[in-house]
Amino acid sequence: MTFFSFEQQSEKEEFICQDFKFRSYQEQADSLVAFMNRAQKSSSNVKQDLEKKFFCAFPNSFEEMKEVFGYDDVKGEAPLYNYPIGENMIGFFSKLESIPDSIYFDKYIRININGTWEADNIREAFGFGSKLYFESEKACKFLSYFSDKEIESVFKFIFDGPHPKNEYNEGLYEEIKPKIERQNTKLGQLFTKVYMKLMEEDDGHGH
Repeated sequence: MTFFSFEQQSEKEEFICQDFKFRSYQEQADSLVAFMNRAQKSSSNVKQDLEKKFFCAFPNSFEEMKEVFGYDDVKGEAPLYNYPIGENMIGFFSKLESIPDSIYFDKYIRININGTWEADNIREAFGFGSKLYFESEKACKFLSYFSDKEIESVFKFIFDGPHPKNEYNEGLYEEIKPKIERQNTKLGQLFTKVYMKLMEEDDGHGH
């Protein structure tokens, strides 16, 4: 269960997303591309409005992220599966600055809950590890509103992969761990718990 602070509730009331009713994931993808391209060429209030539309049109869950950016053995490529468009789109989302923090981080965390590695765009918690490193205070603050199970699933997705026991993940863990621990002891404990469990489960043959 997620608990909202007064700050979050106030921002949610002020920041209302347009209710996009896309007829298909392709239409959703086309809208995201259009909003991003126009925002990158605009300035001031026009840019902020386009960024808001982009943000509101962006997926709200991990399952929706897969439908827009992933690959399915039966369905094939999702609309934004191909490189570099999919990666650029996720990168643009990860760098948005005009969205109220509580709204932005709530969505960012939700698209990672129950996330699992599937290569290409569906990996590394869509860059949320960078938020934990560079914006530790904000990321930890809003992450703490979620349940332990949800938090653990986000942490797991940061390291998840066919062979999670590797030098890259080890370095990532050592860099992010102290950042989280300085903000929230409990989150630091959950972070370590998830990482250690993944390392124990990795027998070198994937999982």
